[in-house]
Amino acid sequence: MPDSKLRIAVVDATAAGKGRRRFTRDAIGCGARSVCGVLEKHDIYSKILLAEDVIEKGFQDDFTTLFISGMSMDKVAIKRVIKKWRKTNHGKVVVGGPVTSELEQSLRETKADLMVLGEGEITLDELLNSNYLVSGNLSTIKNINGIGYINQKKEFVLTGLRKYSTSSEFREFRASTKHIQDYPNHFSAKVYVECLRGCSNFGGTRIQLPDGRKCSECGFCESDYLEDRANCPEEIPPGCGFCSVPSLFGPSRSKSIEHVVNEIKELVAFNVKRIVLSAPDFLDFGRDELFATKPLISTSIPKANAKKINELLSKIQTIDRVAKGHVWIEVENIKATLFTEELGKILSKYLPNSPFSIGCETGSEKHAKLLGRPSGPKDTLRAVKIAHKYGLKAHVYFIHSLPGQTKRSAEETAEFIHKLEPFIEKVTIYRFRPLPLSAFGDFPDPQPAIYNPESKIIADAANEVNFRKKKNLVGEVVRVIISEPNYRDEKGAIAYILSGGPMVAVENSRERIGEIVEVKIKRVISEKLVLGTIFNL
Repeated sequence: MPDSKLRIAVVDATAAGKGRRRFTRDAIGCGARSVCGVLEKHDIYSKILLAEDVIEKGFQDDFTTLFISGMSMDKVAIKRVIKKWRKTNHGKVVVGGPVTSELEQSLRETKADLMVLGEGEITLDELLNSNYLVSGNLSTIKNINGIGYINQKKEFVLTGLRKYSTSSEFREFRASTKHIQDYPNHFSAKVYVECLRGCSNFGGTRIQLPDGRKCSECGFCESDYLEDRANCPEEIPPGCGFCSVPSLFGPSRSKSIEHVVNEIKELVAFNVKRIVLSAPDFLDFGRDELFATKPLISTSIPKANAKKINELLSKIQTIDRVAKGHVWIEVENIKATLFTEELGKILSKYLPNSPFSIGCETGSEKHAKLLGRPSGPKDTLRAVKIAHKYGLKAHVYFIHSLPGQTKRSAEETAEFIHKLEPFIEKVTIYRFRPLPLSAFGDFPDPQPAIYNPESKIIADAANEVNFRKKKNLVGEVVRVIISEPNYRDEKGAIAYILSGGPMVAVENSRERIGEIVEVKIKRVISEKLVLGTIFNL
């Protein structure tokens, strides 16, 4: 059993970048709460802290151990937190989250003692039982898969990759709900509730990799067996070339409806007002049950489990505060291949006017196939037309500077973005970043779009569409949640539009922080901010 004297600081560095979250300040992910769920099981004291607060104020409590998680882009913030820890504490430091996909590099750069790779719950459970966090004895963890460390000879040791959790194991994981109170803005933030984990896209990219490897057309990507798809003779990781989710988390597995509904009930009891049903593809929910004898590794067969999705959303609506409109519910991501008229009707019935995201990534059908995408632009256009028909707010994602991008594919993408404009709420553009454990992990990190003429074609199209969308908001009345003070207006506050869109500077609203209100948009202030005033009938 773990030492009951452990007191663990769980630092959430997600999106902290170099030390402070510039965007997504209103988002609270699942990771830190999942870690605290394991610690609660062992009756270990823990508290979630934000990286930016630790960097500014240090550790205000007496902790024995530091757990910290984040993405590769958050490495600077992670390093700064660990440096702060080392000044006053001697306890062990464990790093987790997507940053660990960099393996040895993530440890050497952050100077953590251990890394937990991929799914962390089972590994963490075994780590706590090993007593390493108290004794520091590396021999006690050498047989625990999913752990990396630097040994006494300064060599990197990976104890072994941990097989992804089974459906039954995954359903046993319980994220902490009481620790949502550790986030100062939990009453106004988007709180993510994990509905499923993993991805059903186990196809593969056809783009040649920097070391010369390329798909040999062996046919394994079309196999019904996970073992075939995961054992590519060219050792190319499965899924879209730019994504590491299949490698890290395996095929899609769903939580039970009861689990998801209970977690939402408990969060709402702690005054959470915005819930995001989190998943790499929400429409995979319950599909694994239709394919129960085998892992779910197809993005189109079987079709979405509409019955299960309907049951989940209908039961969420029985929660009193949700039913009364005091809590906003939305889904995160969907794949265009699975979205149908039937699902459009279901989502609009239970989540009217809500947003969701579709990853399109490229407007070129040819480029999409080369990337290993499960759907192409035609599928995306069909899906957003359905969403628009039923009053849903589609946000479409693209990635510039992807391997295989050409001037022609960039032009096709720009043309396609304009084609989507009448049916979508906004376009989001990301710069390609090579992720370890993805097929494209060894490609160079590209420059910003402004320095790449091809990528600038895509970025300019997105900016044009988004600017028009913001201008179209002027005069509209939208539901927002008043979230934080506007320090440029002593009586004003900053709000977030529930259906998605730019932040809103709301006049004369500072006394109403935490409330969901209707606001009339007066004008566009900047690319990411509009001005509004509380609307009174």
